Amino acid sequence: MTRLSIKNAQFVLILLLIAVLVGVRSFMSMPRSEDPQVELPIYLITAAYPGTSPEDMESLVLDPLEKVLKDITDITKIKSKIKTGIVVIVCEGAYDVDFEDTYDEIVREVNSVQSQLPQNLAFFNIEQISPSERVSFCMYALTSENTPYHNLQLLAEELEDEINDIDGLGAIDIFGYPKREIRVSLDYERMAARNVNLKQVANVLQGNNVNIPGGEVVAGSKIFNIQSTKGFDNLEEIRNSIVAVGDNRVVYLKDIATVNFAYEDQLRKIEYQQEKAILIGIKLKNGYNILHVDKELQERAQTFADRLPSNVKLNVAFEQASAVDKRLNDFFMNLIQGILLVGLVILLSLGWRSAFIITILIPFSIILALAMLNGAGYGLQQISIAALVLALGLLVDNGIVVLENINRFIKNGMDKKLAAQKGTEEVSFAIIASTVTTLLSFFPLSQLGDGAGLFLASLPLTVIFTLIISLILALTFSPIMSQWILTNKISEKDSLADKFFKAWIEKIYRPSLLFSLKRGWLIVLLAAGVFAFSISLFPKIGVSFFPTADKPLLLIDIDTPDGSNLETTEKAVNFVEDLLDTMEVIKDYTSHVGNGSPQIYYNRIPKQFLKNHGQVVANMTRWEATEFYRTIGELRLAFSNYPGAKITIEELKNAVPVDAPIEVRILGKNLEKIKTMAMKVEQLLRETPGVININNPIKRQQSQITIVLDKEKAGLLGVTELDFDRTVRASLNGIIIDKITADDDEEYNLVIRMPFDEKPSITDFGKIYVTSLSGGQIPLNHIAKVSFSEGLASFGHYNLDRTVRVQGSVENLDNTMPVSAEIKEKLDQMEWIDGVSYNLGGEYEEQQKTFGNLGIILLLAQVGIFAVLVLQFKSITQPLIVFSAIPLAITGSFLALYLTGWKFSFFAFVGLISLIGIVVNSSIILVDYINQLRSEGMELQEAIIEGSLRRFKPIVLTTITTILGLLPLTIQETNQWSPLCWTIIGGMISSSVLTLVVVPVLYGWFSKKERRT
Repeated sequence: MTRLSIKNAQFVLILLLIAVLVGVRSFMSMPRSEDPQVELPIYLITAAYPGTSPEDMESLVLDPLEKVLKDITDITKIKSKIKTGIVVIVCEGAYDVDFEDTYDEIVREVNSVQSQLPQNLAFFNIEQISPSERVSFCMYALTSENTPYHNLQLLAEELEDEINDIDGLGAIDIFGYPKREIRVSLDYERMAARNVNLKQVANVLQGNNVNIPGGEVVAGSKIFNIQSTKGFDNLEEIRNSIVAVGDNRVVYLKDIATVNFAYEDQLRKIEYQQEKAILIGIKLKNGYNILHVDKELQERAQTFADRLPSNVKLNVAFEQASAVDKRLNDFFMNLIQGILLVGLVILLSLGWRSAFIITILIPFSIILALAMLNGAGYGLQQISIAALVLALGLLVDNGIVVLENINRFIKNGMDKKLAAQKGTEEVSFAIIASTVTTLLSFFPLSQLGDGAGLFLASLPLTVIFTLIISLILALTFSPIMSQWILTNKISEKDSLADKFFKAWIEKIYRPSLLFSLKRGWLIVLLAAGVFAFSISLFPKIGVSFFPTADKPLLLIDIDTPDGSNLETTEKAVNFVEDLLDTMEVIKDYTSHVGNGSPQIYYNRIPKQFLKNHGQVVANMTRWEATEFYRTIGELRLAFSNYPGAKITIEELKNAVPVDAPIEVRILGKNLEKIKTMAMKVEQLLRETPGVININNPIKRQQSQITIVLDKEKAGLLGVTELDFDRTVRASLNGIIIDKITADDDEEYNLVIRMPFDEKPSITDFGKIYVTSLSGGQIPLNHIAKVSFSEGLASFGHYNLDRTVRVQGSVENLDNTMPVSAEIKEKLDQMEWIDGVSYNLGGEYEEQQKTFGNLGIILLLAQVGIFAVLVLQFKSITQPLIVFSAIPLAITGSFLALYLTGWKFSFFAFVGLISLIGIVVNSSIILVDYINQLRSEGMELQEAIIEGSLRRFKPIVLTTITTILGLLPLTIQETNQWSPLCWTIIGGMISSSVLTLVVVPVLYGWFSKKERRT
C-alpha cells in the first residue's frame, strides 16, 4: 500500500480530496441531538376506566390482556401496575428481533381480546417507547386566565396548522384541555314519573343519530340521490327527540333532561407560572438536525404569537435546541483544544514539518470518520462527539510512529523517498497489529445489544471508523507528504525536544532499564505489589451505574394519598409553585395535576390518569453543579415539611428507563401475605442509611363506596345485575352512547348522566332509579345498600404474579449500587412467609445485566487481541509479554479513580475495556522492534536495550498525545465522561511507565527459553 501510494502520489491525494469534500458535505447534513435516539423494545399498554377499584381493574382489564401477552415469545418481561381506574402494562421485548414485528404481534393479540374488555374505557392505548414518537423537543404553553378552554384549543390548533409543514417536525400534540361534549343530564325522578328508563333514552338517541344514504332513483334521463335523515345537527334537535309515547302524551327528551355543551370531567390540569395553560408538544423526526428545525419553528411561532389576543400569551415551556447547541459546542471546543494540545506536543518533539503532516491527519481522519458514521445511520450527539475526543489521542499514534521512524532513516542519511518507504514499511506490521488490537477492544462494545449498548453504540463505532481511517492515512498520506515536506538536512544542533528526550534516556531511563534487567525479579514483584495494592482500593472507590445527566432541569413529583381528588393534589402542587417563586435560580416552571408532564426526557416516562399525582417541570437559569445540588437539598428539606403529600425530586440520569433507583418486588398470590412482607421491606429501607423517598403502595388502604345489590330482592323485581351496574355507572360517571357531528363540523361525544354541578356526592345515590324487566322504575336504595369500606389502593403484577413494588431513591445517586447491595444482603437474611418471594429491580437489576454483558465482552476482547498477537508474533509467550501491560494499566486506572474521587461507573467500565486495546500498543511496538533487531543478528541483551531506548520516544509521545487529547473532556468534571477519561489516563500513565521496564524484563526471561528462527 505504501509503495503504490508513493508511486501514485498525485492520484492518491486527489482521491483523498474528493473523500474529504464528501465528508464535509456529510458533516453539514448530519442530524444533531443531545442524546442518541434510542429505540427500545419496551411497549406500554394503558387502560383507564375511572372509578373502578384495583381488584376490578385486575379482573376486567389486566387478566384478559396478560393472558394473551404471556404467549408472545419475544416478550421477556411483563410488569403491570394497577390503581383505581387505571392499568399500566409494561412489556419488555427481546433485543435481537425486529422491534416493530414485536409491536405488531402485541397489537394483534390485544385486539383479539378487545371484546372482553369493558366497552366504555375512557382511554386505551398501545405504544412502543420510542423517543422520536414520545419525547417533545419543544413545548409551548398557551396561557390565559379568562379565555375558555375550547378557545385556547382553537388557537393551539391554529398554531399546529401554522407549523406542521416544517420539514423535520414529527407529531404535534395538544395537552391539558378538557374536551367539550354534549351532555344529556337525566332527571331520574321525572323519568320515573313518566315511566321512561335509561335504556329507552339511550336507544332513542342512538337510533335518531344515524346517517344511512337513501340510495337513488331514476326519473327520465336523470338519476337523483335520495337524501334521508342525517342524524343530529344541533342541540335543539336532540332536546326535541321523542323518547316515549303513551296515554296520548309525547315525552320529549327536554321533558326529562337538560341538554347542553359541557366540558368532560377534568382528568388533568396544566398551569404555566400559575396561570391556566394548555401545552403544544412538538416532536422531531429521526434523522433531522434539531438546530435547523428549531430555528424555523421559533420564527413561525413568534409570528403567530404577535397576532394573538392581548389576553393570551405563547410561552416556551421547554426547549432542547439551545441545550443541544451548547453541549455540541462544548464538545467541539474540547476537540479543538485537544487538537491544539496534541499538535503542540508533536511540534515540540518532532518539529514543525512532522507536526504539520500529523496535524493535517487529524481533521481528515475526523471528517472521513463522521461521513462513515453518518452512513451507518448515526448523528452528532454527545456520545459520538465525545468518542471523537477519545479517538483524538489514538488516531495520531500511528502517524507519530511512522514519522518518527522516517525521520530516523533520514537522519541516518537515507534519501527522503526511500526513507519514507522503508520507514513506513518497517513499522507497518506493528501499527497494523496495534490498530487491530485497539479495534478489537472497541468492537465488542458495539455488540452489547441491550438498552445500554444501544445508547452507547455510536462511541465504539466512531472510534473504530476514526482508527481505520487514521491507519490508512498513516500508511499512505504520511509517507507521501514526508518525501515532500521533511528535510534531509542534518542539523548539527539537537532541538530542545531531542535534548529533553536524550537527557531523560541517558540520565533516567537507561540506568533504570539496566537496573531492571539485572534485578528482574525485584521489578516484577514490585509491579505485582502495586497491582495488588490498587485492587485493594476498589472497595473504597465504589461502584455506580449510569451517571447523572447534568441538565439545568428539575422534575418534581407530587403524590397525595390514594383516593385524593384533583383539588387536594392541586393544593400540594401550589405549595411547590410558591416555593419555586422564591428561588432566583428557577427560570420558569410548568405544573401538571392529575398527570405527569408530557415526556421531555428519553428515560422518564410520565404517570397518567392519576388524580393523586402531580408534577412540576422547572427550568433553571443555568447549569452549575454546586448550585444545582444545593438547590435540590434545599427543596428536599422544604418538601419534607408539607404534611399532606409526598413530594420528591431526583436528578435526571443517562440510563435505560427504570421506575426507581431502588425497587424491591414482593411476589406471591395472596395479597395479605404480600402486604405483610411489604411492610417489613419498607421498614428495612427506612433503616438503611442514605435511602430516601420510600414508597410502599400497599401501605395505605383506600376508602371506597361499596354498593351491595340485594340479589334476591332484585330478582323478584326483575332487575338484572347488568342493568343495575350500567345504570349506576351512567348516573355517576356518564356513558358515551354515540358521537355527533354538529353544524360547526366538530365531532362531540354524546354523554348521558345525572345532573350535578360539580362532582357526584353520596346524596346523589338517592336520586337513582333502576329499570325492572317490566319497565318499572325502582329507587336504587330499595334494592341495594350503600356503605363505606376499605380497599387496596394499588398493587401490580410481575410476569403474571401479583406483586407490590416497594421503591426508594438514594440521597446521593452515585451510591445507588452499594446501597442496593446492602439492601440485598439484608433481604437475603430476612425470614420470608411461605408463598412470598422477592427480587430486586431498579438500577441493581440493570447493573447486573449490563455489567455481566460487559464482563463477557471484556473477555472476548482479550481473546481476540491475543489471537491477533499470536498471528503477528508466531508465538504464545510473546503475546503474554504484551498482555503484561493490562494489569499494569488497571493499576493506574484504579489509582486515578481513587485519587480523583470518581466511582467505578458504567462509563469507567467502558474506559477500562477501551484501555485494554490501547495499552498493548506500546508493548507491541516495543516487542516487534526488538524482534526486528534480533532478526538482523543482534544479541538478545543488546537488542532488548537498543530496542527499548529507540522506542522510548514514540511510546512516551503516543502516551502524552492520548492523555492530552482526553484532557479537555476530563477537566469538564462531568459524571459521565470524567470517570471514563481518568480510567484511561491513569492506565496509560502506569502502563507506559511500567511497560518500559517490565516488558524488557519479561522479554529477556521468556526469550531465553525460546529458540528464535
